[in-house]
Amino acid sequence: MSVDASATTADRDPPVSLALRAVTWLEVVILAWAGGGLLFHPPWVTPVWPWALAPFNARYLGALYLAALVAAFLQARSGRWSPARVVTPMIFVFTLVVTIYSFVHVDRFDPARVETWIWFLLYVGVCANAFAHLVAYRAWPPPDPATPSGPLRSVLVAQVALLGAYGTAMLVAPAWASAGWPWKLDTFHAQLYSVTFLTPAVGALVLLRGASDGERVALGLTQAGWGALPIVGLVLADAVVHRVDWSGTGTWLWIAGFAAIALVGAWTAAEGLRHSARQSTT
Repeated sequence: MSVDASATTADRDPPVSLALRAVTWLEVVILAWAGGGLLFHPPWVTPVWPWALAPFNARYLGALYLAALVAAFLQARSGRWSPARVVTPMIFVFTLVVTIYSFVHVDRFDPARVETWIWFLLYVGVCANAFAHLVAYRAWPPPDPATPSGPLRSVLVAQVALLGAYGTAMLVAPAWASAGWPWKLDTFHAQLYSVTFLTPAVGALVLLRGASDGERVALGLTQAGWGALPIVGLVLADAVVHRVDWSGTGTWLWIAGFAAIALVGAWTAAEGLRHSARQSTT
């Protein structure tokens, strides 16, 4: 299916394939189960997780998946190019990084467990599905061809630079990049957690080429979750194990950093909603 670059806004927002939508709905189900369980009641999920999870890592992964659920749900529910244009690249980067570093640390997985095979099957499959659709839709123009300007453009550029740089550091220098975290991260988890920063950086990069209101909302709400929910997970985990140094500078810098990510995400979503409301009244 081709989309004429001179088409109207409605024509620029065609439906995506049934395959993309179906796989995304599958992601919604899995993310809701894994994210909700790990964040709020880990014993529901940890017995079937493909590797052993300590309390802080369990809650953090739950936060990560529950926030990702927002983007997946918006894409599955809409079934259209907006917000798939920003969500599908985010899904691809998320699953690609997790897949690569799962293979890098394959010794963490027990091949005798069926959960291991399900993990790799799901991640390879979802990643391949996202990549295939990115290739198929590579010529589709943005639903809103106007490139962001003013404060929104500045915020998006800053996200690409700062979140992209930190996410890359988590991959190539995980011990150094995670030194200030409230709990000690091993190399495997530090590299997995890089997606917290790389994924919204990629979403922001996509929006620099044009940002519809729905795409701003999708990126903003997902990013707000990736900022706020890890803080919730930290509090919930420490309420059980009592290991966080709440007087430490590193702890509060970590909280401040994630709070900033959440606030920027909430602002981005609010800007999209405000712009949509203004458009509907004119």
